[in-house]
Amino acid sequence: MRPSFFYGWLIVVTAGLCYGFGMSPVYYSWSIFAPSLIADLGVGRGDVGGVFGLFTALFQSVGVLVGLAIVRFGLRSVMVAGFCTTTAGLLFLSTADSALDCYIGFSILGGIGVGFSTIVPAQTLGQNWFLRRRALVIGVIFAFGGVVGWLVAPVDAWVLEHYQWRIGWIGIAGVSMVLALLAGALVRETPESMGQVRDGAVPPTEGGRDDAAPLAAISDRWTAAQAVRTPQFALMLVCGVAYSAPFNTAVAHLTLHLTDVGHPNAVAIGLVGTMALISIGGRVMGAAGDWISPQWALAVALALEGLGAGGLLLAADSTLALVAVALIGLGFGMAYISVPVVFSHFFGRKAFSVTTGIRMTITGVLAGLGPWLAGLAFDATGSYTGAFVGLMLVCWAGGACAAAMRHPGSPPRPI
Repeated sequence: MRPSFFYGWLIVVTAGLCYGFGMSPVYYSWSIFAPSLIADLGVGRGDVGGVFGLFTALFQSVGVLVGLAIVRFGLRSVMVAGFCTTTAGLLFLSTADSALDCYIGFSILGGIGVGFSTIVPAQTLGQNWFLRRRALVIGVIFAFGGVVGWLVAPVDAWVLEHYQWRIGWIGIAGVSMVLALLAGALVRETPESMGQVRDGAVPPTEGGRDDAAPLAAISDRWTAAQAVRTPQFALMLVCGVAYSAPFNTAVAHLTLHLTDVGHPNAVAIGLVGTMALISIGGRVMGAAGDWISPQWALAVALALEGLGAGGLLLAADSTLALVAVALIGLGFGMAYISVPVVFSHFFGRKAFSVTTGIRMTITGVLAGLGPWLAGLAFDATGSYTGAFVGLMLVCWAGGACAAAMRHPGSPPRPI
């Protein structure tokens, strides 16, 4: 008999809330608060980019530790520990008096906390509980991040108008603490732990049949050690850098760049929120990986994001600025969903958390260099031109790698 309530739907909402409110307020607020922080602390744009770059590098590069911790301690414990670490880091950031304090509170503690509580756990929950609707579910979970990201801009603008950036970080720390309680109360790692099966289908012992099962069974034979030796894994590393470096750089420097080319500060902040909002559409479009090869969806996404990165060179025109941020948001959102779907499609459930963690560890370091190098380039030349052209080319290289990938089939038999 089919269970009266499939707990997976509550998992979707819980994972979405934990990801959306755990990631977006931290991620998007740095750029919005950056002008006030520069005026208050006297730091340069190299430090602004460096702090954010180290943050993005750490929340991704701890991925392998997150994957191993999930295997050892379980998703719920890992997420709770991550949210508590984020809370501590942001409270420290709210008392910052120097760039070093920002590196410690935001980059190190915040980056580690966000890494342990959001991306890898959310992806793992989605693919643990769903198979046929895997891309759609992961897209919905990550769409929460776009919705919350869109709300961050007006809330942060209100905070700056009535209070100051330090109060903003205290508020975000409080949100992280609430999420620790939510994850502890509601997260369950697999449907099997509750006597259910993926997608809420009738258990096989009761006559159910899943048409997606044969390919999933092949993919589930892969171990992480086998997967990382494949050419597909190497190509996915390129794709991981290609989708994350441009978006990280845009988030860190977009407000500053738009004000540099003549837009009012309120308009610049609004375009940051618009980029997050449009990324929701991209995340939903990532569900195309349920019907077409997810690697082709990834290739299209990276091509769009590359056009947007290059389009920032023309952002002095308000219409072209909107088009550029729309393409970045759309391409990033679609790639953000497609990457974990490709991993799950290629290497299955057993290897997912560890292979995802290894991929994020490697690509996180490389992608985290983007905001820092862009800031250094601006300090040296007074322009973001070289940075935006380079990011456009990185995106297109990743798109070519995605288009070249094919399913690896069965893993090699042990000798």
